[in-house]
Amino acid sequence: MSDVVRVESLKSDLGVARIVSLPRPELEKGWVRVEIERVALTTNNMSYAVFGDALGYWNLFPAADTDHGCMPAWGFAHVTESRVDQIVEGTRVFGYFPLSNELVMRPTAITTRSFVDAAAHRTGTPKVYNVYEIKAEAASARSDSFVSIFRPLFITSYTAADFLRERNYFGASQIVISSASSKTAYGIAHCIAGDASVVKIGLTSARNGDFVRQLGCYERIAEYGDLASVDRDVPTLYVDLAADPELRRRVHEYFGDSLVYDCLVGSTQGVQLPDPAAPDENLPGPQPEFFFAATQLDAYKAAGQARAFMAQYERDELSFTERVADIRNPWMRLEEHRGLVDAPSVIAQLHDGTVDPAVGHIFEIQPTGAGE
Repeated sequence: MSDVVRVESLKSDLGVARIVSLPRPELEKGWVRVEIERVALTTNNMSYAVFGDALGYWNLFPAADTDHGCMPAWGFAHVTESRVDQIVEGTRVFGYFPLSNELVMRPTAITTRSFVDAAAHRTGTPKVYNVYEIKAEAASARSDSFVSIFRPLFITSYTAADFLRERNYFGASQIVISSASSKTAYGIAHCIAGDASVVKIGLTSARNGDFVRQLGCYERIAEYGDLASVDRDVPTLYVDLAADPELRRRVHEYFGDSLVYDCLVGSTQGVQLPDPAAPDENLPGPQPEFFFAATQLDAYKAAGQARAFMAQYERDELSFTERVADIRNPWMRLEEHRGLVDAPSVIAQLHDGTVDPAVGHIFEIQPTGAGE
């Protein structure tokens, strides 16, 4: 393999992506080369792109020029070349990768379970994005695919649900969740489904209404054009996955003083987020507060609760994934793509919101022969 093949997004129009070929770097002592097996593309990747400059995601995998950025994606890879004594060729890892066929990394903090990529350009972002879990061979390609899709999404859903629950939902008796068809949104609804103290209301498009209804994790569904069907006179918490500024304004104006908190979790619409340093003084009610999963995880670590949290999380993640993949009534089906040729078109669909919410897109780049 003589070239590195990579997908890069145009920063000024995140729906536009290109496939480029780059020279293959020589491997220096202290570095490893991995072939990327499979990665997932979801609306979560659009959020990474939206926050590319603000939160440093574009720094993780530098693009060929400053007009483009390399959108990160979660998935699996295996070491094909190692100049690190503690890491043998063939080692499989799960973590954050570019949309590419390979990556070189400089492992540090190496244990039997993980290592950290300490390449200079990867500083300045939370450690969670630079940690690679060392994995055994997969039981099946299907299981790897579901982990690639839901591990980064459900950890956000799970920590967001914890954040809100710990604060008693800021006194709300109903929670309105925008972009309710997105995997992170219905993950949040799933995590708090058993809490009868709040009504979970999914806010979605007419196109995705039937899909959201069949999920069964929202008590009520409202379409974007029918916000008036939601009770405006009770304390309301807005959990925003869409980040649509027009929708945000309509929500704030409609609920007025009943809006107790605006929790901004992501940007499924691929739009820029409001600047916390420049609040919108004309926006009624509370200013949006960005939720960052890594910050919540750091809080557990600081409190000495990280190990207990992760043990519970892994059990709950397994339960959630089993529900999503239930063959009798699946919430999502896999669509696998060979190579990266389809990536620009999937990115365009994610950007303009036309992607089918019932589909999980997996890119099998370097198959390893894991059983089906």
